[in-house]
Amino acid sequence: MRVRELVKKVGQVPRMGRVVSIHGSGVDVSWDDGHHSTVSGAYLFPIPGDQSKV
Repeated sequence: MRVRELVKKVGQVPRMGRVVSIHGSGVDVSWDDGHHSTVSGAYLFPIPGDQSKV
C-alpha cells in the first residue's frame, strides 16, 4: 500500500512511500527517496487509486 505522511508545516511537500510491514504500533515504510524507517504515532494516509497490498 502506498501512503503519504501528514506534514506539520503549510506548503511542505509530504513524504510518500510504500508500507513494507506492520507490527504492533509501528509501521515500516520504504520512502520514495530511498530511506527506510519505522514510524509510530505518525499520520499516514493511503494514496487514492493505489491497489497494491502489504
